[in-house]
Amino acid sequence: MKITIINTLYYPYRLGGAEVSVQVLAESLVKRNVEVTVLTLHEGKNLKIDSVNGIKIYYLPLLNCYWPYDSSEHSKIHRLQWHIKDLYNRKMVKLVNTILQDLRPDIVHTNNLSGFSVGVWRVLRKMNIPIVHTTRDYYLFHPNSTLFKNGKNIKPTNIFVKLNVLYKKYMSQDVDAFIGISKYISDFHYRFGFANKGLHGYIYNPVLKPNITISHNNIDKITIGYIGRLTSDKGFDDYINIAQKYQACKFVAAGKPDASEESKDLLKKAKKSNVEILGYIPVDEFLNKVDAVLLPIKWNEPFGRVVVESALAYKPVYTNYVGGITEISSFFPWVKDIHSFDEQELKSTISSVMQTLRDKQNPFCSEIHVDNYLKIYNKIVKNNKMVKA
Repeated sequence: MKITIINTLYYPYRLGGAEVSVQVLAESLVKRNVEVTVLTLHEGKNLKIDSVNGIKIYYLPLLNCYWPYDSSEHSKIHRLQWHIKDLYNRKMVKLVNTILQDLRPDIVHTNNLSGFSVGVWRVLRKMNIPIVHTTRDYYLFHPNSTLFKNGKNIKPTNIFVKLNVLYKKYMSQDVDAFIGISKYISDFHYRFGFANKGLHGYIYNPVLKPNITISHNNIDKITIGYIGRLTSDKGFDDYINIAQKYQACKFVAAGKPDASEESKDLLKKAKKSNVEILGYIPVDEFLNKVDAVLLPIKWNEPFGRVVVESALAYKPVYTNYVGGITEISSFFPWVKDIHSFDEQELKSTISSVMQTLRDKQNPFCSEIHVDNYLKIYNKIVKNNKMVKA
């Protein structure tokens, strides 16, 4: 089987968990003797072709006003121009079409489409190539992909959201299988009529078990950690406030601010509140430094990769039960509602987790993940052949 995967970014670029999940899937498919190619974006002006771990990668130039995946700031007018063009980016669609005419895959698996635009679905339908789409955020509802703005979640009844949904829902009718990374995000899109002729379901992201080499047995001086973007939508402001309240504990934060002034101000406030800023570090290194993880997430996180990684490392996690995180908590008793957090409760949970047998099977392993996708690919390709016949 020949599969082409499309995602906004791919190795070595990384904005969040999507890039990790897509790479794990691609490499897992290759191990199952599937021929995989990846179409992704880079900031260069020309098409670049490379090979990463047995996968042919097409790095396409982003044919829009600017490259948005760095810390550069842009004016409101400039951002508006970018997003209008991204509704149906004709130049990107034409470039994708040219490459796919040469590749002729059996199936195309689209993921994050920011930069490519949903216009690629129309090209695939014209070429009669079956489409599997994995929805990993709220891009089909709002250009910011988070449905979170000015400190609160945007309601789907917002007129701008409704217009965005109307257009992208129409474009999604070409999709054969529409998969969420959690039941929550799958149901959310299904309720609004996306891909209403297609198969709907959910497949959790693959998460590798962290390599933990340091055991923290002294619970008198607890180290509490935060990992992620140092922004308010991720709850970093609330994390700082909690750090100010519990000064008997040590607080650390791994991550970087974004380009906004608000994020930079939070960084200054954190340093004044004795939060040690670690910068960007690998998750294994972070988890070896902490006894517990505190994530006051505010937006409706579709999955919550860092919650799973922390839980797989047997670190108590205190977070808000929003979006797909509620589902994750059902797998791990030590993923707790943040409202139950206090120092004594934390010490009790740490003691309890220390006594937990460490042979729990990883419910988010890559083998389960790739098995589930192969079942969908085979079903969609088979259905497409029957339609042709």
